[in-house]
Amino acid sequence: MSVAAPQSMSSSAPRAEAPARSPFARVETYDDPARALRAWRDLSPESPGSYYQTEPFLLAWLEIFAPRRKATPFFVVAYDAAGAPLAFLPLGLFRFGPLRVAQFLGGKHSNYNLGLFRAGADFSAQDLRRLLRAAAHSTPGGPHLYRLLNLPLLWRGAVNPLTWLDHQPAASRAHAAHLPADGDAFLASRLSTDTRKKLRKKEKRLAAMGALHYFRARDPQEKRYVLDAFFRHKIGRPEFALPEAELDATRRFYRALASGESGAELHALALDDRIIAVLGAGAAGSRLQGMFISYDPDPEIAKSSPGEILLTHVLRDACARKFAAFDLGVGDARYKASFCDEAEPLADALYAPTAGGRLALPFFTLAAAAKRIIKRNPKLLALAEKIQRR
Repeated sequence: MSVAAPQSMSSSAPRAEAPARSPFARVETYDDPARALRAWRDLSPESPGSYYQTEPFLLAWLEIFAPRRKATPFFVVAYDAAGAPLAFLPLGLFRFGPLRVAQFLGGKHSNYNLGLFRAGADFSAQDLRRLLRAAAHSTPGGPHLYRLLNLPLLWRGAVNPLTWLDHQPAASRAHAAHLPADGDAFLASRLSTDTRKKLRKKEKRLAAMGALHYFRARDPQEKRYVLDAFFRHKIGRPEFALPEAELDATRRFYRALASGESGAELHALALDDRIIAVLGAGAAGSRLQGMFISYDPDPEIAKSSPGEILLTHVLRDACARKFAAFDLGVGDARYKASFCDEAEPLADALYAPTAGGRLALPFFTLAAAAKRIIKRNPKLLALAEKIQRR
């Protein structure tokens, strides 16, 4: 559906809401992603988002997880007067009780959420509010509330336009690093001499147990072999305690990402034919983004830090392939801070375009603040995770 951008406001409206000039002429929303592909593909080359805004990732998530989450696509596109797309927001509508809430697709599988904006398109906070209002009001059954989580404040050196909206710090931050051409030089800059010495010693210990080698999965059979190892590593671990149906959906999702030309990569460290560590990553432009990682829980293997050894190989490989940046996603962990020296702050933005949404807004704000407090308190986080597992 579409709506023209309002050209003027009534004299009774607050003065701050009176726009001088709208950067967009009309807004359209799509509940069928195929109808939004043209705008999506027009904006992707000049306004690259993260891997989590690519077609393969989002279309696979919609196919596998949207029915389980009872989510429907809500893709928002703003066009200029000539009909060229200016902004693209790949959102979905989710139910929270009686409320319809628009959120980025991808759920917990998405570490960074971004809209795509044409280079040079100048969207102010006021423009963004008007865009979101227009999308909500022009769509039957549109959202009462926008809940835009895990918005990076900066992306590729530029301010994320969506952070012009009122926002608060997200519950967690992300970890990233700029990559030089020389992988060994990068590792020397990130890891102390003592740490590198310990990792070499651990690598030799593993090599004494069999033929130790690193590889990036190439063909479908190899990719399935690596993913099967990943799930063997994870099954039974407390942080991966999923109901069987959810576990099956996750398997199908990762297999979908690993197939074809999706940009997803599977990196593995193997001991003879036994895979002892796995890293799944998504390639988006010049950035390689770590999605998931695992290691063999066998104590004799785990004590040699196979996950960290695998990361040293992945980073050397990423540097050799001329990637400019690498990240390990959202959440704090010692190994993330060791390899990625940039803590990327993320923000959560809430915006209510309807009266119902405005009534619910304080509760969503309070819930976000509580989540942030729990995530940043190790004791509270451990308790919350224990309750969640039960």
